Amino acid sequence: MRRDRRSIAVVLRELRLPRPERHAARAERAAEAQIRRERDNQHSAARRAAAVEAEARRYRNFFDYRH
Repeated sequence: MRRDRRSIAVVLRELRLPRPERHAARAERAAEAQIRRERDNQHSAARRAAAVEAEARRYRNFFDYRH
């Protein structure tokens, strides 16, 4: 698993925080990494394309029946 690369300045700034805030920052980074993993996985593009196609089909059917 690839580690989150942070600059030295960010690491040093974070070390100045109190312990609970350092833990909160670490938890926030972990949550953001999880969101990125879920959002940017290999199936995302196919799911978005399928959703767009379904939406287009839905409105195409809706407007065809009204005429």
